[in-house]
Amino acid sequence: MPRLPVALCALALCACTMEGMPADPKAPRMNKAGTCFAFVTAEGDGRYTITRGVGDGTATPMGVQRRGLSAAQVDAAIAKEREIAAVNPECLGVRIAGRAEVGDTPES
Repeated sequence: MPRLPVALCALALCACTMEGMPADPKAPRMNKAGTCFAFVTAEGDGRYTITRGVGDGTATPMGVQRRGLSAAQVDAAIAKEREIAAVNPECLGVRIAGRAEVGDTPES
């Protein structure tokens, strides 16, 4: 019966969502060629970084970063990225995550 623990471990790993992968398997992935992406990361002091680019088929595609943005600036940058991606013929898929999508929303 040594196969049973191995099979259970494999099943448990498959059930987990891997970091960096979209929860929806049909959602565009950044590592797929032609996927336009933009996402926000918090710097921790009320400032944010936006990373944007186009997937080239590699596991970690190159992106351009803008650092030190305020909440209003990063929200405006994400809105602009959404507008650009909607009309850009280079974007075969779009994966954009602003502050709300990454769990960093303004305090009420």
